[in-house]
Amino acid sequence: MFNTVLLILIPFVTLFLPEAIIRGSLAQTLAWISGHPTQFIVSYAVLFGLINIFYVLPRKIYGALGVLVAALFAVAGFISHQKLILRGEPLLPWDFRIGKEALNISQSVELLNPMPSVLILMAGVLVVVVLVGFRLLPREDYRFPQKLSTSLLSLALFLTLVQPTSLQNAFSLNVYEWNQKAHYEENGMVLGFLLNMKCLSVPEPGCYQEDTIEDIIYQSSPAYAVNPDFSPNIIMVMSEAFWDPTVMDEVTFSEDPLPYFHSLQQSCTTGVMLAPVYGGGTANTEFEILTGLSTQFLPQGVIPYVQYVHKPLEALPAILTKQGYEATAIHTYDDWFYRRNSVYQDLGFDRFISKNAFIKPEYYGSYIRDTELSQRILHVLGQTAKPDFIFAVSMQAHGPYSSEENLDSAIKVSGDLKKETRAVLENYTNIIFDVDKSLEILIEELKLIDEPTLVVFFGDHLPMLGNNFDVYKEANYMQNEYSYNDYLNKYSVPILVWDNFAMAREDLRLSSNFLGSYVLACSMKTGSSLTDFLSTLNEKGSNLLAAAQYRCHESISEEECAHYALLQYDFLIGNEYVYRLNPLHKPQANHQFALGHGPVVIEKVLCPDKNMLEVLGMDFSQNHIVYVNDIPVDTEFIDENLLKATLPVSDSNKSEPVLIQVKLTDRMKNVITESNVYAVLDPSSPI
Repeated sequence: MFNTVLLILIPFVTLFLPEAIIRGSLAQTLAWISGHPTQFIVSYAVLFGLINIFYVLPRKIYGALGVLVAALFAVAGFISHQKLILRGEPLLPWDFRIGKEALNISQSVELLNPMPSVLILMAGVLVVVVLVGFRLLPREDYRFPQKLSTSLLSLALFLTLVQPTSLQNAFSLNVYEWNQKAHYEENGMVLGFLLNMKCLSVPEPGCYQEDTIEDIIYQSSPAYAVNPDFSPNIIMVMSEAFWDPTVMDEVTFSEDPLPYFHSLQQSCTTGVMLAPVYGGGTANTEFEILTGLSTQFLPQGVIPYVQYVHKPLEALPAILTKQGYEATAIHTYDDWFYRRNSVYQDLGFDRFISKNAFIKPEYYGSYIRDTELSQRILHVLGQTAKPDFIFAVSMQAHGPYSSEENLDSAIKVSGDLKKETRAVLENYTNIIFDVDKSLEILIEELKLIDEPTLVVFFGDHLPMLGNNFDVYKEANYMQNEYSYNDYLNKYSVPILVWDNFAMAREDLRLSSNFLGSYVLACSMKTGSSLTDFLSTLNEKGSNLLAAAQYRCHESISEEECAHYALLQYDFLIGNEYVYRLNPLHKPQANHQFALGHGPVVIEKVLCPDKNMLEVLGMDFSQNHIVYVNDIPVDTEFIDENLLKATLPVSDSNKSEPVLIQVKLTDRMKNVITESNVYAVLDPSSPI
């Protein structure tokens, strides 16, 4: 009898706990059970099958494993609830592929709602109580045959139900891939997660064959003039969480938070860009801009840099380097984040300068100040003889934004907002007030350079202002998350285009996947088959690709979307028919790709005394470490050409040569750059 109770109860607790945590209350969980009995019963059957596979084990071991599974599901529910608050979407299968990024982000995000914390604590207490209670369990009359039959039946049940497609069809379950919040609300966490598993791979579109791809390509041609003799510098600045809060009508500011940006809007091309993400997921906006591909044709919530970019792509940097450009990526954060240290090579960049290569940068809060990014862009621009393509990603305005009022804030916010909400908006506003200065530094310095130059400045997504869109809702900027107007408000970021070769001013309205082809048109440079296709759509005004349920509001047709999806599948996942038709366009691995500014060179090593080394060379930073016989030693950064290091006593007394090398590593202990190896023949003799 006791075994039967455990058999039934443990799967129920495993299902009920995460649902209560995600939904935030027991009442809402009970309402889900009564309102969606099919989803509840199927979810329970899945967990019954999973947990009771272990029923064949002795009672105490089976019970301990069952409680462990219940605890893990409770933790998953807690994480999913927090993600819903922060990003508007729950825990998804592909989130587990960005483990180190997720851990890194979580260090700077505080728990936002006490209710889940209380529930997770209760779950922990329950685990302890149950585990202790096992000591008091009555002795079991262990009957292997009966227990084995139950385990085998449970295994059969689990394997039958765990197939996402057959599960969906058998029980007529709705799958809202475009709205994961609604998907989990209806199906629950277990079924929602399980049904999403089928999205880990992108199915081949109908009509995918070489002839179809050929027809699409031959109907596309660049809708702009190409001039091989004109090669302006192209600088794209993706400013972290950059947004214009003055678009909210019911909030006022003591002074203009973006004075320079607003002044440029009077004379430059400006408008809005529809980003694919809100509050985070910078890499997805970046992916769309650089590749011309769209996350709208991929499962919601995926990070293409993690799941799909594992081969060279004919992206914007690869297209431009073929035409004589030097392609540099700059980011004021860790190089490994979102796999950029690998992805940028596949996209065709020549080098990637991450925060490790910055020399004594100035910080604003936890992140390198954006003015440092502007200075680094100008530095790179002055180093190369070739025309430059620079893609720069900032970090200064990254959240979270404090809900504590800062009495020293230069700009004050007024409006019908709660105290904490006003503080969040005010703190964000003062950050972007400083970000505006970085744009001013960049443009004003570029005005002094006698080279044709194009600058595209834009945000990657809206800032996450408060919990559950608090600022936007209280300011009446977002009210109905399912309306198209609120959808546009949620995903539209400002964009500005400046140039010094008298390009005509225009008003922009496009989605981020069209920005790369737009830049090629402004620069009059040859593109790829994909950017030519996008250029053709742009010429028709079909240049805003919204989520599937909202496309009826825009001019892009179903046929155009279908052709776009076919081309994307071919480029990213399929057989690459496009390169059979245009073999010269097939991108090759860039083996010259360098992390940092480029090769670090040791030119000379001096030994002023037997315990000291002076390493002379090029392109050192304060993060470079001297290695003696491949062992790191205490290093002092003097300047870009000189490092001082302590020579270990054991090495200073040796008569054989000592091998000296300089290395730069990131927080994950990956080697970013390393110098040549320099042999010191007799370290015991000071020079």
